[in-house]
Amino acid sequence: MTPTVVSPAGITWQWSYALRGLVTAAPAALAALWDVQLAAALTVGLLPVCPLPLPPTRAGRVRLGAYGVLAAASILLGGVLAQWPPIAVAGLVLAGGALGSAVARYRRPVMLLGLLLCLPLYAVGLSYSGADAVLGIAADILLGSAWAVAVAVMWPQGLGGAEPEAPTPGPPAVDMVVYGWAAGVAGASCAAIGFAADLEHVGWAPAAALLVMRPNPPAQRLRSAGRLADVAVGALLAILLVLAGPPAWVYAIVMLLVGVAATATSGSRWYVLPTFTTFLVFVLLLAQHPADAEIRFWERLLETGLGVGVAALTSFVLVPALEGRLVRSRDRAAGRG
Repeated sequence: MTPTVVSPAGITWQWSYALRGLVTAAPAALAALWDVQLAAALTVGLLPVCPLPLPPTRAGRVRLGAYGVLAAASILLGGVLAQWPPIAVAGLVLAGGALGSAVARYRRPVMLLGLLLCLPLYAVGLSYSGADAVLGIAADILLGSAWAVAVAVMWPQGLGGAEPEAPTPGPPAVDMVVYGWAAGVAGASCAAIGFAADLEHVGWAPAAALLVMRPNPPAQRLRSAGRLADVAVGALLAILLVLAGPPAWVYAIVMLLVGVAATATSGSRWYVLPTFTTFLVFVLLLAQHPADAEIRFWERLLETGLGVGVAALTSFVLVPALEGRLVRSRDRAAGRG
């Protein structure tokens, strides 16, 4: 869900990050001794901030909290608008277009966070129709982000893990106005299918589409393959754990390990974070309903495939076509001048 410093290696493990992840995830993991679902929800709440690179200054570390605030606000907005499907679908299109236009106009790469973070999490919120349904997950994210920032601020420089300020996303390879509208259309198309089919988790497909879409085609191909594999692995691991029926202390250890691994591998070139988010979501879904394991697995996998497929069609077919028309229109206008 968050941008990270990318390493040439496929999967990297940073021990300084692992130690910070251990400290950050410990309270959420301990909650499993009383309530497994609460522990999973609290661990999810850590993920917008915990895996981020650690800036060298305290002011920079405090600013990491903006990721959590943006994530919570985006999910809350999606959940509220999910009560009115036409408005929710139109909102994705308009938000994508507006964000893409803002990036193109102001030429500040940091504004890409609107497209890469806020728009996908708005789509996630569509799975929680109504303020009452979505407030819990938004609160978990705010609480988890606040704790993750507190740990980051208190983290001693001597323990390592501090890096220069996280770089902003690199220059896009496509026209950002076109990309923004196309991303909005991709997310809206998946959401419209979900609402029309009365899917239980409307947000899964549009979130998958928007989380893999990137204005750089090679990055999108890597993320698309990674997300499909990660979802399958994360879901299967959660199913095996839940069906084993372990005692609460086992869940506590597993939640701790998930927090550590999500943080320690955040610099990997491969897109591995969905393994951990999917694992946690499946623990939330199945802890009290293990008999639903098979239907939830195929539901998640198929809807992820739908989202990835729509994203590929949009980025590799629609965007080039629109860019071509835009270039020809500009050429004709220049010729007339």
